[in-house]
Amino acid sequence: MSCCSFIGRVLLAVIFIGAGVDKLTQPQSSVGFLNSRYPAFYKHLETTTKQYNVQLPVQLSPTSIKQQSNEIILGVGGAEVLLGLLVIFNQGWAGKLLSLLTLSFVAVIHNPFIHGTTQAEKLSEQIQSLWTLGIAGALLIVGASSSKTCAPADPKATGKSKGVTPTAQPSKKAKRN
Repeated sequence: MSCCSFIGRVLLAVIFIGAGVDKLTQPQSSVGFLNSRYPAFYKHLETTTKQYNVQLPVQLSPTSIKQQSNEIILGVGGAEVLLGLLVIFNQGWAGKLLSLLTLSFVAVIHNPFIHGTTQAEKLSEQIQSLWTLGIAGALLIVGASSSKTCAPADPKATGKSKGVTPTAQPSKKAKRN
């Protein structure tokens, strides 16, 4: 594991650990933000699903989410802290899960197609969503790169025994001569 890779994972995780601690210690602002943004997302989702004759579950209604918003924010905060720490320790699956969580933020909270009434507000949401998409991409890179090990390959797994150099087999042409 390179030093740069470790520092990069730490810097990436700091975003989520800080945000998670903030949600755990002061959930009111995040709860208010969720409750202000979710109804527009739900309306968009409901309109889209009606085209396919799909009914959304009652548990996804803005009223239900508002009743559970404090628990949702505390759960998201805990997940951000835990997954952020696991990203530091090179757990690829944690990076992938944190990426999915981050993508849900883009869909619900920072969606420029849903939020913003003025051109300036829509531009602000677009910038925030692109920023968040970049972070999700970095998390996927962390998740993909951590699955590769830095240890040398096991000789038994590759079919090569230790200390034996493989020799080239003579071609058919060489055998005839």
